[in-house]
Amino acid sequence: MQYLPYLQQQGLDTHVITVLPDRAIAGTQIDVRRQPWRKISYYLWAAWRTWSCGLRVCWGGFRHDILFIQKVILPSPLRWLLRWISAPIVYDFDDAIFTTEIRSGHWLARLKEARNARGLPAMLSLAQLAVVENDYTADFAKAHCDVLKITGPIDTSPYAKHDSTVEPEVTETADSPIVLGWIGSGSTVAYLELIGPILQQLAQHYCLRLLVVGATYELPGVDVQCKPWALDEEATDLATCHIGLMPVPDDPWTRGKGGYKLLQYMAGHLPVVAHPVGINTQIVEDGSNGFLASDSDTWVKCLTQLCEDPVLRRRMGERGRARVESKYSLASQQPRLLNALRALEATCS
Repeated sequence: MQYLPYLQQQGLDTHVITVLPDRAIAGTQIDVRRQPWRKISYYLWAAWRTWSCGLRVCWGGFRHDILFIQKVILPSPLRWLLRWISAPIVYDFDDAIFTTEIRSGHWLARLKEARNARGLPAMLSLAQLAVVENDYTADFAKAHCDVLKITGPIDTSPYAKHDSTVEPEVTETADSPIVLGWIGSGSTVAYLELIGPILQQLAQHYCLRLLVVGATYELPGVDVQCKPWALDEEATDLATCHIGLMPVPDDPWTRGKGGYKLLQYMAGHLPVVAHPVGINTQIVEDGSNGFLASDSDTWVKCLTQLCEDPVLRRRMGERGRARVESKYSLASQQPRLLNALRALEATCS
């Protein structure tokens, strides 16, 4: 969706069909958490939306030059219909949805994951081009079609309004806490447990606060502030932080992640500390715009260094912002997608 204004400015006519509207998803997720049985009604609703929107896509394919499908796995009858459409297909997916590693014990979630493992190769076999975020997902897609790798991208303009590079002088007895920021969702907040003991250890020596955006979390001995996620408040929330955190386990699912948290932190002038998993090793230049920490001792060492050195935080934050602007920003990556779409149209016309 964030590409649309630019593509329209460049003369492309676009028509958007949304399978799962954000507003409806948000309300359904609240009900599912309060009443787990509503998962069934949610999946039935999602299946109906997939079928109805998929039929509209198939019909629209006869009247459009390119079909751009984002992460939706269409049922096999609809995939069969798409084979009769001459318009080239671009398939975009930003997670390792092909992995068969079960991330949830719920039988409906396992069914969905099994469907994705079968359906993603089928969708890619229909496509002339796949848009992915990292080498891990690119290697999978290459077996089926051509690949364009675009990590992120992130619109840096909202973050430019907030200057988080001005750091207060911090000592162990400072009244103002050092704010460690984490942004995510209820499905990923468990990753914070990987560094929970580390944060508890540091909280004994420094005035710390952990800001959790998008989920609820508690950690004894640590001042934790939780805020609901809101798109128009992301930049403001991160502007109150001093350090961005991205702990993740090393598994097939996380190796396919796009590192968007890191891009958000860096766009907000924050130094980052992350596990060296997947795309993290490419986004973070260890020791320059942040740190890659593979074990507890390294996490303690890196966070201690950042807590004690506001100048280092400011310098790393500036480098991170510059790296995002040059390599991962929406402004720098939009022309790449436009050129790929025009080349595909010219080739298939």
